[in-house]
Amino acid sequence: MAAVYEFDFEIKRSQRRKTLCLQIRDGQVKVMVPVRTPERQITALLNKHTPWIRRKLQEHAARPAAMPKSYVNDEIYTHLGEVYRLKIVAGPHWPAERVGSDLVVTLPARMADGAREARIKDRLYEWYRQSALEEFQARTECYGQRLGVAPTTVKVKSYKRRWGSCSAGGEITYNWRLVIAPSSVLDYVAAHEVAHLIQHNHSPDFWRLVEELMPDYRSPQAWLKKNGDTLAI
Repeated sequence: MAAVYEFDFEIKRSQRRKTLCLQIRDGQVKVMVPVRTPERQITALLNKHTPWIRRKLQEHAARPAAMPKSYVNDEIYTHLGEVYRLKIVAGPHWPAERVGSDLVVTLPARMADGAREARIKDRLYEWYRQSALEEFQARTECYGQRLGVAPTTVKVKSYKRRWGSCSAGGEITYNWRLVIAPSSVLDYVAAHEVAHLIQHNHSPDFWRLVEELMPDYRSPQAWLKKNGDTLAI
């Protein structure tokens, strides 16, 4: 009789994989195994790690989730941890801009509701993305100067699961959604990626570099782990 578990899981078999591996992403459990792995080995792996799986799923369920947006006047948005209200004004198409404590989006007065919502979302996305690029360019340059290194380029992208990356060629890329988070979180991720220009791993030497750049990095690291799912517009 097949074992019964309190959680659902997906088995993914691969010709290229040589070892068994458990993966939990977005609350989904995946068992990654070589193509000819017998069911008894998969069962043994799940049995051995059931407490760990249970704990990780509980942690995921406890994380705050992003609130859905309606893109209407006075809706709350966050930038660098600060709260702003959306203001939609009539006028020719114009990029979104921050005015005092407001995020202002200018649109023609006559637009169908669906097109209007999509345009507001596009304008906010453009503004957040450009702001993220500027913030990360400045932080990357600052931390790079302290370590005597520089990336080949700094970019922002719409990653789904990662917050940043540093290629072997020295290209650093950040998730633009980080600009929604408190400023210290951007500092941590920038320090993390700049440290990878020297240590392209997560060894103790790497973490010593991160701590050299940002002695209190553990606090924003924990914040991001807990609240990362809330970073959305």
